[in-house]
Amino acid sequence: MSEPTLPGYGMPGRSTPSLLLAIGVIVAGLALAVTALLPWAGVTARFSVLDTEVNHVVRGVGDGAGWAVMVAGLVAMLLGVLGVVRSWLFTGFAILPGAVAAFSLAMFLMDPQDLADRLNFRVPGLIDVHPTIEYGWFAGLLASVVVAVLAAASLLRRR
Repeated sequence: MSEPTLPGYGMPGRSTPSLLLAIGVIVAGLALAVTALLPWAGVTARFSVLDTEVNHVVRGVGDGAGWAVMVAGLVAMLLGVLGVVRSWLFTGFAILPGAVAAFSLAMFLMDPQDLADRLNFRVPGLIDVHPTIEYGWFAGLLASVVVAVLAAASLLRRR
């Protein structure tokens, strides 16, 4: 049995769930690219005497992993667009940039210089300095997982 075609275009018709998955990959890919601009890590210093806190943050694009996440998000978005205009298979290929982004985010935490150990110190009752993982890193991880799940669903759906 042949696939139905759209009138006047000669292209196979697409099911609504397939289009929704592709649009979901576009949105999640854009969100993934934007997370590279958000704060990923920082150093927090708490001064007990003054009852105050000072933060210094590092954005994702301040590191090579952030640029990899941004590019992966843009590639996933492009594959979603190709999934809308061409074939569900392009949407399924977005699983690769989703995995690359998740790997890059993991590598960001695996600092080979043990920066966290060097920055973590405390003077009881006076100062407490420690590294933090900021919301942008978690948003990037969530977006990369969403891209991968939507792409996998597109591969499983096949139409």
